[in-house]
Amino acid sequence: MNAYICVDASVAAKWVLPEEYRDQALGFYEDSRSRGATIAVPPHFPVEVTNVIRRRVARRLLTHAEGLELLRIFVQFSVRLVIPQELYEEAFNLAERFNLPTVYDTHYLALAKLLGCDLWTADQGLLNALGEKLPYVKWVGRYPG
Repeated sequence: MNAYICVDASVAAKWVLPEEYRDQALGFYEDSRSRGATIAVPPHFPVEVTNVIRRRVARRLLTHAEGLELLRIFVQFSVRLVIPQELYEEAFNLAERFNLPTVYDTHYLALAKLLGCDLWTADQGLLNALGEKLPYVKWVGRYPG
């Protein structure tokens, strides 16, 4: 069985959008795939990335056609939706532990915890909320791009 590694939507959005740390995000993806690692994500992952692209269109930073093209590119990236039985309860408990009002981000934390792998994120707010309490959560800016 392949090793797992997790990414959140903040990293995956950088796969298709010209943002800071895009080189690190793409390098991470390519390196993970070349090592045979499976990039595991929770079930809401594609919706979150689609939403990031749609928000760019709504703000008129992209045209509708450009947004659709980025979405078409995004869905070609190889990830596996993984839904362990304990995912939702673990995400709920992590939200409570870190006093987070929503569970979107904690689903990524829970999945990485349950799979025993690292989670790579570009979400500085999440990293600030966690402090150093979850050493398996890594900032994509530290990935050698």
